[in-house]
Amino acid sequence: MNSSPEFLRALKSRLKDICQDERADRRTTVLAESIRSLIPGCIRETESLCQRLRTVAQEADTLVHQMDFSFLYNAKRKVLSIGYDVTRSSLAESSHDLLASETRSTADNPRMGRIRWETYDLLASEARATAFVAIAKSDVPEESWLYLGRAHTACDGKRVLLSWSGTMFEYLMPTLWMRTYPNTLLDHSLRSAVRCQQRVSRAKHIPWGISESAYSEKDSAGHYQYHAFGLRTLALRPTMHRGLVVSPYASFLALTVDASSALENLRVMKQMGWQGAFGYYEAADFSPSRVQKSEDYELVRCWMAHHQGMILLSICNLLADSAMQNLFHAEPMVAATERLLHEKLPGSIPIDRSVIEAREE
Repeated sequence: MNSSPEFLRALKSRLKDICQDERADRRTTVLAESIRSLIPGCIRETESLCQRLRTVAQEADTLVHQMDFSFLYNAKRKVLSIGYDVTRSSLAESSHDLLASETRSTADNPRMGRIRWETYDLLASEARATAFVAIAKSDVPEESWLYLGRAHTACDGKRVLLSWSGTMFEYLMPTLWMRTYPNTLLDHSLRSAVRCQQRVSRAKHIPWGISESAYSEKDSAGHYQYHAFGLRTLALRPTMHRGLVVSPYASFLALTVDASSALENLRVMKQMGWQGAFGYYEAADFSPSRVQKSEDYELVRCWMAHHQGMILLSICNLLADSAMQNLFHAEPMVAATERLLHEKLPGSIPIDRSVIEAREE
């Protein structure tokens, strides 16, 4: 960060030498002097930006250390609760409980046996990011990582970790800053989930990338509604699905998994007119119940800040050698905890048939 002002000062000195060089032609001298006159202002702006960035970094560091996940830790279940109910002064229970008959198999942790799903604690979800940071900060025991749900399903002959609603967001969003190592449980599932998305969309002859997003339905104020769209094949809770919606930001998330296919998918979206003044639109709604009969889909013509942020981080990781991941893993607390991400794919993983049967009903 401090190198930018130093570079500008060195450039100013070099330009001064050019201006004083008697061998330089008039045009070169005038151009060098013109650029040199702009550098003092650039240095001031750069130094100001560096100070603002240092302030943001300090504030972020303070916030991270002030966060205390320990009060959300359910010591009996050994996982984090989804929140705290201030009206009852107790840890919140999930409002998305499954039917009593729906259970999960925890083959990687036999001590748990079979229990009901009551909280959002799947390894193949953004829950792993929270669990990882909480462990890195020593707010919760390291063993809580083993209690994240590892139920598997089968997709196109491949074993895949189940997510809550089968969205690209759940599988891939944490990879914006968390590394995924080759030949590990997470790496295998993320790649299998993307391939499953590609296969399903190819069969429907549409671009792939089904994830949570805004969709074409609007409220009385004209605001687009929001929902978690995903693949039933990958979802522990398929009843949440309300149609078929494809989101361009999901393809950007996949740049870390299958860059060539993701780029080709984005080219197809561009050719279909899915771009506006501020980049790719939020989504395209292919749901027959919401699309006019004369159209194949309806564009959701809005841009959501958090999805645009994910797009920018994804592009940064692709073009700058995983810069955001490198910054995250350079943090000593993270480096000391990253061995959790090296969990290997077991040689034999039973498929949770009870979950598959519940999805197929």
